[in-house]
Amino acid sequence: MKLGESKEDYLEAMYILKRQKGYIRNFLLCNYLNYSKASVSVAIRGLVAEGYVIKDEHGYVELTVEGKKIAKKVYARHLLLEEFLELIGVSPETANHDACRMEHTISEESFQKIQELVKKIKKENASNEQMQLTN
Repeated sequence: MKLGESKEDYLEAMYILKRQKGYIRNFLLCNYLNYSKASVSVAIRGLVAEGYVIKDEHGYVELTVEGKKIAKKVYARHLLLEEFLELIGVSPETANHDACRMEHTISEESFQKIQELVKKIKKENASNEQMQLTN
């Protein structure tokens, strides 16, 4: 099932915040995503209703198994696409912004081919560096 860009962004942000801070709260999401409290509250309620997150009585938010699975996939796509764009000379700021948009729309086939290309480029770069050290 396709969640949509907004919900994927929320899940990805929650995954990142959990890794960085150790916990997730609405105010952290507001700050991280630069969204209003009202927008975050509505989104969290929707994600709870759909079974992607749970929220306890103290206001802490946790990803469910399914929510974490989706979040990790989106985050991994973002990281790889950002790395690819930087490898081809895109500035880090632009690469981050573009990867954020691309991660939601790229086909699995195209993503796999980019992943293969990044591995090949990194292997060639490592080989070139090794050759330079031995000369």
